[in-house]
Amino acid sequence: MKSKIKTNYSLKKLNTIRIGGHALYYATPSTVFELKEILGFSLDRNLKFYILGNGSNVLISDKDFNGTVIKLRGRFEEIIFTEDDGTGTCGAGAFLMKLGSKIAERGYTGCSYMGVIPGTVGGAVRINAGTLEEGEIKDHFLNAQVLDPQTGELEIYAAEDMQFEYRKCALSQSRKILLQVTFRLPLAKEKYPGEARETINSILATRRQKHPKFPLNFGSTFKRPIGGKPPGWYLEQVGMKGMRSGGAMVAEEHANWILNMGNATSQDVKKLISEGQKRVFEEFGINLEREVIYLPEDMETWY
Repeated sequence: MKSKIKTNYSLKKLNTIRIGGHALYYATPSTVFELKEILGFSLDRNLKFYILGNGSNVLISDKDFNGTVIKLRGRFEEIIFTEDDGTGTCGAGAFLMKLGSKIAERGYTGCSYMGVIPGTVGGAVRINAGTLEEGEIKDHFLNAQVLDPQTGELEIYAAEDMQFEYRKCALSQSRKILLQVTFRLPLAKEKYPGEARETINSILATRRQKHPKFPLNFGSTFKRPIGGKPPGWYLEQVGMKGMRSGGAMVAEEHANWILNMGNATSQDVKKLISEGQKRVFEEFGINLEREVIYLPEDMETWY
């Protein structure tokens, strides 16, 4: 187990915007047994922990984290299909885009959104990830295996237990750990692998045209207001495009994206986020809600 734990580990390389301090401990368990050992290691030392997926929807604090950051590897990255009952089961650490591609390879249409969203399956389920046109996680979610870190008990969450809503679910602010997820594949009398792959490629091509070319970002900053326009539209109207704070900049191509132009800090990014929220509220009376998660700050309110 000791070989799975590293000390004073830089978190910058574990997230897509490349911002963050160091974690006292960083662990990469490959099995449920190893995960429980690492959790016990942390709890025995009264240390906080958090699970980090692909790091594509998070802003990690510049301050060092006096706890354990855990990345699920090994068996948590496996993807297994059962054609007899039309399901796909994967570990929470598996890449969602890989799952989407494998579903397309099998000729199932209707899951193209999975093939275009970066991040892990666990992270995608927590925020009910999806695209406006193609669907979202709740459309195909069957059940999930979840670990309660306090008791060590394994629980099964069915679709009705998840309480899926736009970009959130029952586990969005829970300290419980998603381990494995089973999806119901779209019903189809015939399968069309070429069509399924073409749909994913088309969406990816459209996204490449609209989204920033600069790679150091965490994706969308704000959620779309219910019944409103895309957040980028409001942010553009209030002059946020191209705005800078230290090493951070609101993308010229899309005002709902923030870029690390070099040595940006989490505080630089937060200033841009706060300024965008302030301007949009003053102009339109709309409170833009963050999609990006602040780590570890947001977890202070989790249960």
